[in-house]
Amino acid sequence: MREREQSYKGFKVRLVMPDGVNAGEHYGRVQISGQDQSVGVRFTPDWIQPPKTAEEAEAWLFAYAAGVIDCELAGGLGMDLRNE
Repeated sequence: MREREQSYKGFKVRLVMPDGVNAGEHYGRVQISGQDQSVGVRFTPDWIQPPKTAEEAEAWLFAYAAGVIDCELAGGLGMDLRNE
């Protein structure tokens, strides 16, 4: 598994992606946290259709994380993500 940390609207997004795509395996996880990392959320997706490549998994995971952050900043999900 490889990891990449990115920033999105003041939040840290850590992606953990598989080295390859194999049937029946989990395809990565995402951890979203504030700058001080005192609060956050982590999830592992339940893929309806597995990604064809590790790059596709990475792109999907980041897009999903960005959507979660955007919804939370708009007051939508009720998770305790804070950008303070």
